[in-house]
Parts: sequence; C-alpha cells; structure tokens
Amino acid sequence: MSQMESRLLGCFEAVFPDVAREDIPTAAIASMPEWDSLATVTLMSLIEEEFAIAISTDDLELFISFLVIKDLIGEKLGLA
Repeated sequence: MSQMESRLLGCFEAVFPDVAREDIPTAAIASMPEWDSLATVTLMSLIEEEFAIAISTDDLELFISFLVIKDLIGEKLGLA
C-alpha cells in the first residue's frame, strides 16, 4: 500500500469508524448504508485537509468508492 493510499485509508477510518480497516479498500457508496451525503462532504473535507488539495463540488459525484477517490487524488497530486 502506498503512502497516499494509507493516508486516504486514515480519512475513511475517521468517517467510517465501524468499517473494518481491511474492508475500506473495497468500500463503495452502493454497499455502505452509512455512506450518505453528510459522510461524503465530511470525507471530502478531510481529504482536502490531509492532501492539501481542493476538490470541486463537481468532483463530489465521483465520491462513489475508495478506488475512484484514490484515482481522483492521484490525478490532483500528479501521480496518475
């Protein structure tokens, strides 16, 4: 697991403390009833702070899974 993935994992753990750490990399909005609009905004805020990036409200529609968010962060950091 890369450092970026590990940091993202920490953001997910903060927002979804009841989800097992090993389940987070496969987490998706469709399979997690606790992942609602408030959780999405909270997650976005934590990610912006953790990675010192700006996420537009248009990008919120991409907040559908750990993997998609990881790719989005990678693009914003120039890692993709």
